[in-house]
Amino acid sequence: MKKTLLSVVLVMVLAGSMLTGCSENAGDSKDIKTSETSEAGSNAKGTPENPFILGVSPMSGWYAWYGVQDTGIFEANDVTVKIEFFPVYSDSLTAFNSKQVDGICIAASDAVAPLKEGIDFKMVLVNDNSYGADGLVVQDGIESIQDLKGKTVATELGTLEHMFLLKILGDNGMTIDDVQFTNMTINDAGPGFIAGSVDAAVLWEPTLSMAIEGGGNLLYSTKETPGLIPDTLAVHTDIINSSKDAVQSIVNAWFDGVEKLKAKDPDFIKAICDGAELTEDEYMVMLDGVTIFDKPMNEETFKEGTDYTSLGYTLQASAEFLLEVGMLDAIPDDLSSSLDDTFIKGAK
Repeated sequence: MKKTLLSVVLVMVLAGSMLTGCSENAGDSKDIKTSETSEAGSNAKGTPENPFILGVSPMSGWYAWYGVQDTGIFEANDVTVKIEFFPVYSDSLTAFNSKQVDGICIAASDAVAPLKEGIDFKMVLVNDNSYGADGLVVQDGIESIQDLKGKTVATELGTLEHMFLLKILGDNGMTIDDVQFTNMTINDAGPGFIAGSVDAAVLWEPTLSMAIEGGGNLLYSTKETPGLIPDTLAVHTDIINSSKDAVQSIVNAWFDGVEKLKAKDPDFIKAICDGAELTEDEYMVMLDGVTIFDKPMNEETFKEGTDYTSLGYTLQASAEFLLEVGMLDAIPDDLSSSLDDTFIKGAK
């Protein structure tokens, strides 16, 4: 689900064969035109001649954009959107950084590093929060967090999963020094866990379910830490400035889609599964691991707060984590300036 928090800047390639269960022919990132190029010669996005290009990666909440696209909801909101699918999440971040896409589905904490590097964008919408889609799986015989002492625990350094692991340990009076931390990409950590080469692993979907199906026991998940991992829609600031109506229509379309998703509208679900190349059963299992955000939930999370239910709080906590583990040399001056709830407030 989440890739490295610095993948925009360092171009870390973290995902591979384990995250290619969805269609690779849904979009070819190599052929994307830059968002600054318009066949019609206009800077405004969201028209048939100059569609808004949205980068989407494998994640249950983000798959909902297929339902929005393929049931005519974009058209009903008078906006033309082209979804570019990236099987490897870090590739989508690189494309966004180089302005090959106008907007991107991005974990909020992954936004910290590019903000530090001066990439100018706003997070305009929260799609979902992880609610079980990220978790700690363990081998038989490990029945508590304390049982992890001295055991090998795999996940990738500097990722959201790493931050999640540190929080799990901290909440139970432990530190990373109490375990044998094994730095592995998620697509390696999952198979490694199934093969028995590590005692535990912190994984995201769909690798998490694969590890459980392979015999692992889920000891802890993001159900215990609501709000820790929010997934958002980020849009380049110049696109917002030139195409406000298109961005507003896209946010409107998301909320229309959420209504259908929450109602389990069969046409909407089918469109998602067709686009993601999943069976309905597979998708519904994945969907259980996230909390999809409608307009009221967005309005609430964009408010200032003192826990992970606040997007601003989560962003700041993530920046402090990155600084602590040496993956940032300084926290961006004003993280809150990257949050723009204008389009949430303007949604119908």
